Order: sequence, then structure tokens, then C-alpha cells
Amino acid sequence: MIKTRLLVIMLTISLPVISQSKTDDFTLISTTIQNYYNGYIERDIDKLSTAFDTEYGTMEVPVDDKNSSKGYKNVYFKDLIPKWGNREKLPESELNNCVLHILNIDIEAGNIASAKMSMKVGDVTYIDMLSLHNINGAWKITNTIYYVK
Repeated sequence: MIKTRLLVIMLTISLPVISQSKTDDFTLISTTIQNYYNGYIERDIDKLSTAFDTEYGTMEVPVDDKNSSKGYKNVYFKDLIPKWGNREKLPESELNNCVLHILNIDIEAGNIASAKMSMKVGDVTYIDMLSLHNINGAWKITNTIYYVK
């Protein structure tokens, strides 16, 4: 009986803490994804660098732009971010039509997460599958693979 009461007390105390932690992680991951999106459409290297693991992170890029069935190769974010950041700025009218949808976030133990996002830029919609890790207290995108709709 005492063990049961102790278990109930422990669960009562720990569940709100676990729930609060997941909520905080969800918010932080959403902010990381928002930094990716804003950095990409605004051509902002600082925002992109905040979102990605620039040391070891990679993107799976199709070997052949026209035929992804040939396979994918890893390209480091540290090599992609300068390319994205130095592209021609989008016109204001196109920026206003860009849209981000975070479709799913799945968090495991506050250390790793996966997310799915849809990002419309101009006439192109990208569907990205993201792997995220909590690195030194900051959520970073460590790997992504994408599909162009």
C-alpha cells in the first residue's frame, strides 16, 4: 500500500515535469525549423547557421537533380549554407507568398527528434524530413532529406 501511494505521488510530481519538458522542446524545435525557413527565404546565413549543425550535419541531395531514384549523396551544411545565403534575394512579392507548415515533430527523451515540414518558395514546394539533436542545450538540424513537389 505504501509503495502504491509512493508511486502515485512520484507520477503526480513527474508527469507535469515531463510534459513541461516536451512542451519546451517542441517550442525550441519549432524555433529551429523557423530559423531554417526564415534563413532560407531571407538568404540569411546567421539564421541558417543557428538552425543547422554546421560541424557535422549533412543534407541528402539527389545525385541527379532530375532523377532521385539514382540515389543521394551527403553534402555538409557548412558547404550549403554559404550557397543558400548568397543566392539572389527574393522579391518582396515572392517573399510574401512563401509558406512554412510544420507537419510533425516527434521528440525522444529530450535528446533527439524528427520533424517533417513543407516549405513553399515561389512555385516550388519542398517536403523536408529533418533529424534534430539537442547539442549543448540547443536543438540543431543534423540531417535532412527532401522531396520537391
